[in-house]
Amino acid sequence: MEKKSMDCILERLPDRIRIPLERARSAFEDKVTEIVLRAESPVCIRERKRMFFLTDSGYLTDSACAENLLITSSKEMEQTVLRLCDYSIYAFQNEINSGFITIDGGVRVGLCGKAVIHHGEIINVRDISSLSFRVARDISGCASSLIQKLDPLGGVLICGIPASGKTTLIRDAARQLSYRYRVSVLDERGELSACHRGKSGFSLGLCDVYNGYPKGIAANCAIRSMAPEIIICDEMGDQSDVDLLLYSMRCGVAFIATVHASSMQDLRRREITSKMINTGAFRYIVFLCADGNVGQIDKIYEMCDARD
Repeated sequence: MEKKSMDCILERLPDRIRIPLERARSAFEDKVTEIVLRAESPVCIRERKRMFFLTDSGYLTDSACAENLLITSSKEMEQTVLRLCDYSIYAFQNEINSGFITIDGGVRVGLCGKAVIHHGEIINVRDISSLSFRVARDISGCASSLIQKLDPLGGVLICGIPASGKTTLIRDAARQLSYRYRVSVLDERGELSACHRGKSGFSLGLCDVYNGYPKGIAANCAIRSMAPEIIICDEMGDQSDVDLLLYSMRCGVAFIATVHASSMQDLRRREITSKMINTGAFRYIVFLCADGNVGQIDKIYEMCDARD
């Protein structure tokens, strides 16, 4: 049986933090989106619209000024980073420099601290001050209504605010579509497949999964060797992604992708996302609800109807 994301998080934490979290687990596990540790600050548990703090006895409070809050020490931050890296910081240096570490269970851990710069590039991050554990979820069937409403070969851009369920939705879409189409998944951050040490934590059906590849390289490999009808990837948003969409269109491959955006106005206002939709790669623009269930659809635009 695969471990839950929460189990994968808890086993990386020092006992003084893990034990109170275990005690409070039943109160937050179904809705939690992030667990955040900050040096010399209270342990923070985030849901989509609410934030709680943990006491040292394992209770939740919405007050950052409550008594007996569990404070993460700088030493415990160091211990946690070592556990995240399996006690080999060097082996995870590239991920650390990129601002995140992916662990088993599909959990992406964002981190920040003091950057060490050499010739304009980050070569190390020291004195880690914050760790944000994003809780991964696998909700089978959550993409069914979306797939029924549109033609995936037309290209689909899924938009939403953070924690609206974009990754969860395209994970299920990839799995379902893989039984009807040739699907390649560009899993640059390891979140879609929850791949850790070569083992997938979530099933992606019959997809061909490129784990850890930069998106452009993965797309080239897929198109040249796996003949996909659909490519699926998460979190697009820079000029190289625009170029990738144009290349894929020339090769006759449809794209299903996600971006952070709250509205059509927001999407068009930003230069890169505006360029992305103007490539013509996406027939459908889908917005997820900010206040609904994870992956719940708010609006679907066909590009001929997409107006401010």
